[in-house]
Amino acid sequence: MANQHLKIFFMAVDGVGHINACIGLAQPLIKRGHEVIFLTNEFFSGTYEKFGFKEIVLKSAKVKQIMNKEGNQKAEEHPTKAMASVLKKFRDDGTLSGKPSIEKLQDFKPGGDNEFANLMYESVKEQNPQLITLIDEEKPDLIIMDQFIVPPCVAYGKIPWAFLCSACPRFLYDSDDIPPMCSGYPSNDRTGWDEFKAKMEKTNIEGMRYSQNLINKEFGYPEKNWTMQISYHCLIIIFEWMHFVVKSKKRLNYPEEFKTKIKPNDKLIYLSMGSIGSIDVDLMKKLVNELSKSSHKFIISMGPLNDQYELADNMWGQAFVPQTNVIPLVDLVITHGGNNTVTETFSFGKPMIVMPLFGDQYDNAQRILEKGFGSRIDPYNFNDGELNKMIDQIFANEQIQKRCQQAAERIAKANSKEKACEKIESIMAKLKLNVN
Repeated sequence: MANQHLKIFFMAVDGVGHINACIGLAQPLIKRGHEVIFLTNEFFSGTYEKFGFKEIVLKSAKVKQIMNKEGNQKAEEHPTKAMASVLKKFRDDGTLSGKPSIEKLQDFKPGGDNEFANLMYESVKEQNPQLITLIDEEKPDLIIMDQFIVPPCVAYGKIPWAFLCSACPRFLYDSDDIPPMCSGYPSNDRTGWDEFKAKMEKTNIEGMRYSQNLINKEFGYPEKNWTMQISYHCLIIIFEWMHFVVKSKKRLNYPEEFKTKIKPNDKLIYLSMGSIGSIDVDLMKKLVNELSKSSHKFIISMGPLNDQYELADNMWGQAFVPQTNVIPLVDLVITHGGNNTVTETFSFGKPMIVMPLFGDQYDNAQRILEKGFGSRIDPYNFNDGELNKMIDQIFANEQIQKRCQQAAERIAKANSKEKACEKIESIMAKLKLNVN
């Protein structure tokens, strides 16, 4: 139990992985006697209440417009159902394709064709005035943000704030000795590094810098020469690798018919391509077809378009499954390599086959391959039988199994959540002493 009581605001970008990382840190903070309030939008309204948190819904005309679009289903089943039209843009613009990682780097400036960049900018623009009022009314002690664009009233306000990086830790390290972030390039071959870095600077980083300065200018704040290492004067830096796995209250209930198919010596495998990857129905059909030829059994996270394809006899799945309840039950995880799924899989000691689609997923895939925790394969460009062969090779490799179990044991002993809470409390105590 902490000696001080803190009121903490949490804000996460619109993505399941980012949200789960914030929840994973918020849960131990609550247990230590702190008050946590999640600020969200209508996409994810009700998400945090399911975990027992107080939430405040920030209004957004942009979000409302997207939710009202034809083809967007209501968010009762899952929030991403309500933003399907935005997610489909990833398929339409070539992000969900077999292109190499460098060709997927896109201009991230608002006002263009990047729907996600437009949504982020418009959301922050609409949220900033509401945040000013909320901060004045609620008087939080700390704001924790997992956001790409920071509301100016937070960045330049009087309330301390911390940046929570739920993406691959590569984002935090500015070094010429490791492969460029989001490249997935091998660490022992520098071919293409400079070209990738130059394009990353011109597209993603320049786009983020432009977006942040545009929103700053909109509300009368100064522009900044933004880099991946933001350094506003109120920023609290908790620069360590902390492991936050959300505890789910949902139960896994798959049908009796599927249970009877699982024999004592069968291997059970979990497949999840994330909320964005599963939008590509053709890709999901390809994976289902390949895995249908396997002797193993599969649990599939089918995604928001689950009604547009069917599973094979050796599978069970639904639109969304309680992932942290599934992973302990399986022998292997096939994943797109999103940082949330990767960290959860590590914590339960399971090997992975990573099929990266974009962003930091490439970095996670390559690192897992190089460190011997699993394998990597291109989801769009593998040959018939190649994925199933890779699965059997992992099951036959005792060293991979042992390595994954050892990693899980290290994570369990590290007690990262409590250390993160203690660090937050320590920094806040020092700040209060300095003020007084």
